Amino acid sequence: MLKSNKKVVAVTMGDPRGIGAEIIRKALGQKRILAQGHFIVIGDKKKLGRLPSCVEIISLPYKSPGEGSVKFLDEAIALIKAGKAQALVTAPLSKEAVSRHVKDFVGHTEYLARAFGVKNFDMMFAAQGVFLTIVTRHVPLQDVPRLITGKKVFDSIVLMDRTLKDKFKIASPKIAVLGLNPHAGESGLLGSEDLKRILPAVKKAGGRGIKAYGPLPADTFFAFPKRYEGIIAMYHDQGLAPFKGLYMKELVNFTAGLPFVRTSPAHGTAFDIAGQNKADPSSMIAALLLACRCA
Repeated sequence: MLKSNKKVVAVTMGDPRGIGAEIIRKALGQKRILAQGHFIVIGDKKKLGRLPSCVEIISLPYKSPGEGSVKFLDEAIALIKAGKAQALVTAPLSKEAVSRHVKDFVGHTEYLARAFGVKNFDMMFAAQGVFLTIVTRHVPLQDVPRLITGKKVFDSIVLMDRTLKDKFKIASPKIAVLGLNPHAGESGLLGSEDLKRILPAVKKAGGRGIKAYGPLPADTFFAFPKRYEGIIAMYHDQGLAPFKGLYMKELVNFTAGLPFVRTSPAHGTAFDIAGQNKADPSSMIAALLLACRCA
């Protein structure tokens, strides 16, 4: 392990068939990125290609893309637990491929939380000083209404408030809480979840001194997203479809609640363009910079 006064950031390559190696290579080829931290890249040395000499590479053997993705991630977890890295940046992997090797695998977020024994965590997305989390993450849409509970909404508000204050130094964040139903339920006419579950959670958070507002209608909210520093969406596409439409290139996935900093690009493996030198490294660059800033 090289000695350095910079924060050490572990970077996993993700699925060997995807664009992870390419966006890592392009991002770490920039001097402004290298100046921010010391980087340890974990993956397949042949696929990673030529990286700057100051970048450490841990190359691991694997028999399948899913197995490789898990081995890269487990090695990074070991580095974090041993105190040899302060932050983790993960390139995209295939959940389907990993699930063949890890039972019930649904994503980096849950896997990392389980590895570190964290119960209260959220998948957060950051761009231009605006942060969004989702109460329910990768679940079928038909399951969303029953999974929206007052406790889950309240916990997400509290974690958002704490993360914005502690990690991003926002002294008094304003947090928008979106409704589940059209028009936030129209006072119960279009569904009861907004009145019976979301509103009480917002009021409870307000009683704790948190500046939470809602439930707010989701259909018009994203026309003016910068009125609030934090946004709580109820389900995946409600928050991420508009947020990615607004900020895709610079969007970063940040896992709130972990005992270390973890970020990732906000896109997927992009198998269709892998190996063609077409991948845009913008989101990976933003993820590396945010990891160095918050570590």
